[in-house]
Amino acid sequence: MSIKIVVLIILAFLAGLAFIGTGIYFLSGSFLEKLNASSVADEVSQRKNAFRAKGSGMTAISLGALTLVWAAMLLSFPQIAATLGLVYMFFLIGAFAVITVVFK
Repeated sequence: MSIKIVVLIILAFLAGLAFIGTGIYFLSGSFLEKLNASSVADEVSQRKNAFRAKGSGMTAISLGALTLVWAAMLLSFPQIAATLGLVYMFFLIGAFAVITVVFK
């Protein structure tokens, strides 16, 4: 296994943990309070903010889990790292599309 693959595995593991931590923060009450404080204080805005926070949090946690699985697959199958990276990029594009829809 080359040093590039080892570095990629370590960075993927750290990124996965960062995504999961961010997702947990997005699902917390303090984030929702800050989001509500920065918007208009009516019922519709608060419901939209709750939906956005939940959507962002679940997407971030999903990406974190996917990134951890990707790191494990890189560790198991280092020969197909380029193909795994391409598939991972398609999942990232899909997650970006989900976030874009959630924040409209």
